[in-house]
Amino acid sequence: TATNVLCRAPVAGKRAARAAPAAARVAAPARTTSSVSLKGSKGAFEGVAMRADRRGSALRAITDTKEAAADVEEEKPEPTLESDLGVDYSKLRDLLKAGEWEEADNEHRRLLTVLGGEDSEERGWVYFTEARQFPVTDMKTIDNLWTFYSDNRFGFSVQRKIWVGQRRQWAKFFKQIDWLNDEKNDAYRKWPEEFIWKKEAAKGHMPLTSALRGTQLLEALLEHPAFAPPAKPKSAAEQVQDQLDGVQKQAEQALGNAMKGLKGLKKPSWMK
Repeated sequence: TATNVLCRAPVAGKRAARAAPAAARVAAPARTTSSVSLKGSKGAFEGVAMRADRRGSALRAITDTKEAAADVEEEKPEPTLESDLGVDYSKLRDLLKAGEWEEADNEHRRLLTVLGGEDSEERGWVYFTEARQFPVTDMKTIDNLWTFYSDNRFGFSVQRKIWVGQRRQWAKFFKQIDWLNDEKNDAYRKWPEEFIWKKEAAKGHMPLTSALRGTQLLEALLEHPAFAPPAKPKSAAEQVQDQLDGVQKQAEQALGNAMKGLKGLKKPSWMK
């Protein structure tokens, strides 16, 4: 029995010796895998850093582009004083440039009467029918002067956007541009003392157009082709309907005239 024990001992030792290199071989790949994992993590971090750097560069480029665009807007040239009727707009330009808002508004109103013609100049105001005939070039010149020197706060085009935004409801529009006096139950401000002749006034506050006698003139100005989009062409059905309405109107007028003629006739003696 003792001999058997002695004989088995070396065998166990050989097995242990063979097992040790095998264990070493199994352990070695683990160290290699760890090394590769560290290298992969380092590469991933570097990739994230590079992408972040690129995003930062892109954001800086966008910011620089916006700043450059702002500089270009600031350097926008003054509006040209174009007119189809030979009207001189230099005084209006100079008053707006100097920030003389009340005087500029008075000059603006005078220029509208010039565009309206001699009769308009003599009476001192314009009819809405005359306003509809103002040249597009002149209306754009006037509006460009207002918008340019007020930093897009005043002008007909500014007022139109607000008016359309309020669904063309005059009460809301007047409230929005501060033509109503809150201290007097939203009554119209008295002209000129209660209006605000400052650049800090509500957007759309100027130019002023009297609406005490109605809104037809103001509507004609805000709907002028210089500011309003072109009207969509009518469909065939709408054109036919317009023709039918015209025929009906003519028939009604003819019938009305015939009835008026009958009123002057006397009854014959046999009808009495």
